[in-house]
Amino acid sequence: MLALTGLAGLPWLAGIGRARESPESIGSSVLDGDLNLNRNSLLNVETIGMASDRPALQTPGTGDACIEIRDTAADDWSVRATEGSTNAPGAVEFNAPIRGTASDSHAPPSLSVEGTVAADGLSVDSWQVVDVRERGIEPGSDDDLGAFIQTYVDRDDVSGALFHLPEGTYAWNTPVTVRSFDTIGIVGKPRARVHCTNPEMAYFLSLGTGTPGDAEAFVARNVTFDVRKENVAAAAIIAAVDNSLEIDNCTLSGELDRVVPPFYSIAPALVTESGRGYVSVTMSDGSFCDPDRKEQRHPMGLAIERDHRGYLVVENSDIEGFINNGIYSAGHNGKVAIRNTNVKNCGAGMLRLGDGDYAYKCKLVNDDAEDRGYSYAALWVTDASHAVADSIQIVAEQATPSELVRVNGDVDHCTLSNVDVKSHANQYVCAFTGDDPDLGQIIASNWTITDTGSAQSNAHLGRIDRPNVVLENWDVSIDPDDGGKRHGLVVDAPWVDVRGCSFTHTGGGLDLLLDDGADYLRLKNCDFKSGRLYQYSRATTEDAIVADNRFVDGVSLSGNQRNWSLRGSEFQGLGEQSGSS
Repeated sequence: MLALTGLAGLPWLAGIGRARESPESIGSSVLDGDLNLNRNSLLNVETIGMASDRPALQTPGTGDACIEIRDTAADDWSVRATEGSTNAPGAVEFNAPIRGTASDSHAPPSLSVEGTVAADGLSVDSWQVVDVRERGIEPGSDDDLGAFIQTYVDRDDVSGALFHLPEGTYAWNTPVTVRSFDTIGIVGKPRARVHCTNPEMAYFLSLGTGTPGDAEAFVARNVTFDVRKENVAAAAIIAAVDNSLEIDNCTLSGELDRVVPPFYSIAPALVTESGRGYVSVTMSDGSFCDPDRKEQRHPMGLAIERDHRGYLVVENSDIEGFINNGIYSAGHNGKVAIRNTNVKNCGAGMLRLGDGDYAYKCKLVNDDAEDRGYSYAALWVTDASHAVADSIQIVAEQATPSELVRVNGDVDHCTLSNVDVKSHANQYVCAFTGDDPDLGQIIASNWTITDTGSAQSNAHLGRIDRPNVVLENWDVSIDPDDGGKRHGLVVDAPWVDVRGCSFTHTGGGLDLLLDDGADYLRLKNCDFKSGRLYQYSRATTEDAIVADNRFVDGVSLSGNQRNWSLRGSEFQGLGEQSGSS
């Protein structure tokens, strides 16, 4: 195995490296300890020197392993790892040629790397590495790590640094503000905690400006940002960079018990379209809740807003207890993918998606909204030309005057598939709004809804108030609690397709309600297992097509079915009975 140390496989590794001429022999060279590539160093256990039998820089690892870098004069590989023999390369390669002098040159070799480095098992220490303990900042002491970092990055000879934090808890009571830099990172080795006790500190880190060209890359790994002290409500990270952003295995610990502008907890942004980033965080303590304040007047959870233009992945995150949105991804011009993430007991929007966003395998749970006195939507899509949510699980125990799934009128296209809702909350399961006839389709497919609301606060399961909505393969079961008169979906917009759905109402209530706007309805191939299909007297349902549906277990039509085009033998007798035409 190669015994190299540091951070693995950073995608922005690129640049210029130089070797000095060996004092022992003209025409060969050695590197004492590391190979620097644009402030990115391969840190090695032994000297890097020329191979004796081929034109390559080489360093031994442990046992019979070595790493080799070859220039283009040999017209072959650029970098490789070997185990045992020169014919047993390992999985390390540069994704671009290296240009340099030949091995027999009398000049010191100069290596130029274009592009990035792919490394499988190779460890790379990136940038200018600063071990804070070696610089006198001791965990468990009163040494202010924030003040040290700010002083260090303010130096004229520093354009960035990676701060290694050996395991322990560090005092951090000075905010770090850096607007222009190449690279900044903070990494726990293997994990570190930074603790703020300063009520006046608004954030731990505020990096970049939101304008391209000011900040290149940021990484935070294995760090817990601790605000467990009364009146301390510092945001952990506010970072806007051009190319690369990583916030991995980081935690915000402690409830934000007051508002400290700018209202954030963690706010990442990639400010160029080519920027790429990854976020995996835990924020389980949330914020205070004041029922007399609007939800938006509380601290936010994970916020991805207007400065974001790149592609960001949020994965394996847990966020709980923020009254002002759990994950807010809206109002930006980038792309955000949110995967395998849990959000619990957050107000406004637990998971809020904007244009180009994608959510997959997320679980959204609420069981304290009434107790704490806030309103929320579990999944909220807003201001989007197109957004996608797939494999979403929603569990609602307490009611609020809102909807579990909300699609705003400023959304053009949206796909919501494989949604599993278990609601005991007496509130709308869904609300699709918008009155523009030119709006694109909302496709809601493969939903499973189990509703036990009692209708004490809301009589209906949900509303379709926008045109061009497709409900496909829904399995809806309504079992009202305490004999309440909870009813099903209200359709009050034209060009709504309801197909391949199953409706069961154990209390005999209304499965589906057709209101005044439900013209050009397409109701096809559905099973009404118990309950009633209802049309309001004010509804004309112009040119509605009702075809190939099955009514079983005493299901009846109720209201006045007008202007229906009935198709299928199962409607014989029903049309005459209810006055249909």
